[in-house]
Amino acid sequence: MAKYILLRHGQTDWNVQRLYQGQTDIPLNENGIRQAEAAALLLKDIPFDIVYSSDLIRAVVTAQIAISMHKPVPIIYDMRIRERHFGSFEGTNYQRDLMNPGILESMDQNPLTYRFPGGESLTDLEIRAREVYNEIENKHPNETVLLVSHGSFLTIFACILTKEPLENRKRFVFHNAEPVFLEQLLEESSKR
Repeated sequence: MAKYILLRHGQTDWNVQRLYQGQTDIPLNENGIRQAEAAALLLKDIPFDIVYSSDLIRAVVTAQIAISMHKPVPIIYDMRIRERHFGSFEGTNYQRDLMNPGILESMDQNPLTYRFPGGESLTDLEIRAREVYNEIENKHPNETVLLVSHGSFLTIFACILTKEPLENRKRFVFHNAEPVFLEQLLEESSKR
């Protein structure tokens, strides 16, 4: 199995405003750039063989900054590593869910299969994440991989790595530009 370091992108203005970003291509804000620079310092002495990154600008810039203190490492930008598509909710505040009881009820009753209007469900996201996981395991077994992505994608990927059911995804939290190592995920998963 590859050794994984998971890194959520740095902060954006939409993070601050608590807006659904999804696949809308929002850049890092100044704090997000500083967070990515801090991640680079944390990662500078950790050798990795390859970087996989979402192709959205907030992840691309985070990945580039995060490896800036390393010898050149290949980066693969992959649209499958993008955030969950929130459809017509992208650009709206999280509180919108609470104002629409029908949507909130659907999300509560079917959290894994609920699909945002024009977007995707968590099970759709899991399919993408499994494709990426299988590709990495086939092409880079026993290598150290830095995966730069987004909150929802990383929680699903963490479930895959730890063999946790998606229902337990909320136990994995990814803060902006804070590296999480596979060992940490396995430790968190063992706290049942």
